[in-house]
Amino acid sequence: MAGKVLSVSLGSEIVKVCEVALAGKKKVQVFNAIDLIIPEGLCEDGVILDAEALANAIKQGLAGEGFTAKRIVFTITSKRIANKEAVIPFCKENRIKEIVEINASEYFPITNLDNYTFNYSIIEVIQTESVKNYRLSVTATPNELIEQYYELARAMGMTVEAIDYSGNSILQLLKLQTAGEGVDAVLQVGAENTVVNIMNGSTMVMQRSVPYGRLAIADAVKSARDISDDEADMVLIEEDLSRLTAQYPDVADAVKMLLSSVGRILEFYRARNAENPIERIYIIGDVTSINGLPELINSEFDQDVEVVEALRGVEVKNHNVLSDEIVANYLSNIGAVIEPMRIALASEKKGEKASGEKLPWWILIFAGAVAFALCGGVLFAYFMNKSDNDRLRAQIAAIEDVELLKQRYDAAQNDLTAMENWYDSTKGANESAERFFNDLEKMMPKDMAITKFVSNEGAASIEGVSYGKSSIAEFVIQLKKLSYISDVKMDIINESVEDLGPKDTFTVNFNLLYDDPHKDRSEEVTEEETESSSEEAADQAPAEPPIEFTDETPPGELVEGGVE
Repeated sequence: MAGKVLSVSLGSEIVKVCEVALAGKKKVQVFNAIDLIIPEGLCEDGVILDAEALANAIKQGLAGEGFTAKRIVFTITSKRIANKEAVIPFCKENRIKEIVEINASEYFPITNLDNYTFNYSIIEVIQTESVKNYRLSVTATPNELIEQYYELARAMGMTVEAIDYSGNSILQLLKLQTAGEGVDAVLQVGAENTVVNIMNGSTMVMQRSVPYGRLAIADAVKSARDISDDEADMVLIEEDLSRLTAQYPDVADAVKMLLSSVGRILEFYRARNAENPIERIYIIGDVTSINGLPELINSEFDQDVEVVEALRGVEVKNHNVLSDEIVANYLSNIGAVIEPMRIALASEKKGEKASGEKLPWWILIFAGAVAFALCGGVLFAYFMNKSDNDRLRAQIAAIEDVELLKQRYDAAQNDLTAMENWYDSTKGANESAERFFNDLEKMMPKDMAITKFVSNEGAASIEGVSYGKSSIAEFVIQLKKLSYISDVKMDIINESVEDLGPKDTFTVNFNLLYDDPHKDRSEEVTEEETESSSEEAADQAPAEPPIEFTDETPPGELVEGGVE
């Protein structure tokens, strides 16, 4: 995406416009930026209601502001764009879109798929011991919505360079901001909504949006004091938000709705990812226009909050007009030029042509003269080498089938790789359960009973009862010997006495690993061979004193219901 482009994000009340240029893969230059207030009824939830009127409003707002770009990039925020994460087997990148379109009906409950355009962005490559997959962000955009944006560009007299989904735009920019280790929560406070981004290093873990932003708080201040929109904006800048919430219940309710919505998203993440807690919270976006918001968030979530004042990887080219704080309000506009999804109708993709400039006449004349001078030499060389050319063509014709066979081989190899990846993705740790039950019958002590077994994708637990702790200890030792069992932990032992004998209930947790049912186990040592070798070693080794369990009762015979 060479040269300056106009990056536009449409809201119901405000249109954010940035003039930016991509300077390398990890650097964006910002030349100009402005917020345009548009009349009501022109755009709602990203849907353009009147393209001509909206184009005139934008052109009038940009007139005299120093914007010169002729190409436009849109980043769309709309509930009409369906977004979902998907995991597919690892393959060549040029086949990902084909796989996404084939499986679109599984990702989205859409009746007529022909009315939608499907796009994706790669979030990360997931690598396990035996399987490699792509984790994707997949979008379904109504064709009608895409056509509206092309119509708006035509009404503005501009060429569409790309159309992106705002979630992807934000993700591309955040990858440059949180490239360190650990989990960060990045709260992007916007005019009409707030986006909560959970980042693990430079990888997006979760992204959610809540419909509360600066305008919701400003509207509450406007209603509470009966003042204009501009006056309400100045109140938020000059007066502390915590004092406003204490004075006006409407403002307190608006702030509470914002914080509680963000809090529910953070709690949802913590409940599902307890092993990777959120270490830092960053605030970015329209933060400086709400005095005291970071302090309220800090007290609400009881965690240090840091305001991002300067964007990493973003260079401000016009410091006379722009500052780092102002540029931080245009996240999606800036991120849209880094690696957009390039949402477009099939007809628009076919019709896209690179625009070029006409060459000066003197260059054309010079090029013609050079071509004429070289023409004689080219013809002479042609006739001199014609015989060699014919001979080589005959040789090429003789081996034409080789290229066809190579293409068929590559296609078959790709199909095989895809099938193997699909098959590997069906493997699960619970497939080891059958072998585990068989081994359990052999190794479980006779004076022990299992009352409950649970396994969820390999995370397993056993609850049982035993008449004596020595049996429990032996059971744990035997579990640890199994090659497909790991992380054996004895969590609970409850002691009791029943029928004058000890009775212990226990819980053991462990991980059940995947055990290939087709694996050749001819070389594995059986339990009988192990016991035999142990007995032979015992005959040769000096005897060791037996281990005594002082809390055991005298041995008896195990019968149903207790010890007799």
